[in-house]
Amino acid sequence: MASSADHEHVIDTGKGTFTLEELGPLMPGMAEIMPQVGVRIWKCYYAGQARNRPLARFQLKEAVNLMEKGAFLRPKYVENMDKFINEEVAVLGKAIDSEDWDAFEPAFVAMVDAANAYHEVYDKEFLRWKIPEEPPPDLDMTPRR
Repeated sequence: MASSADHEHVIDTGKGTFTLEELGPLMPGMAEIMPQVGVRIWKCYYAGQARNRPLARFQLKEAVNLMEKGAFLRPKYVENMDKFINEEVAVLGKAIDSEDWDAFEPAFVAMVDAANAYHEVYDKEFLRWKIPEEPPPDLDMTPRR
C-alpha cells in the first residue's frame, strides 16, 4: 500500500504548479484575515446603528466565518477564538437577532474591548481596533421596509 509520502501531489493553477508542501505558506495568516474581519465588523456596527437587522446579522456572520478560517489556519488561536465567538460575539448576535438595539451598543463595545484584550495576550498590544467614525461608503445601511 502506497503512502502519500510515496508520491507527490501537484496542484496546477493553469499558470504554474506547486506541491501540497508548498501550499501551507500560501495560505493567509491572521495579518491578512483580520483586516477583512475588521471591515465586516465595521459594517455590522453601522448596520446595527441603522437598525438594519438583516445586514448587521449578515456582516457578523461573515466576520465569524473569517475568524473561524483564521483559527483553522493558525491553530494556536483556536481556543481563544472559540471563546471570543461563543461569548462576546454571541452576545452581540443575540442583540441583533432580537433587535434589541439598546443592548447592541454595549455588546459591541464589550466585543471590541475583548478583541483588543486578546491582541495583548498574543503580544500585539499595538493592535487596537476602533469603530471608524464614518459608515462604510460602499453599502446603503438603510433597512428595507
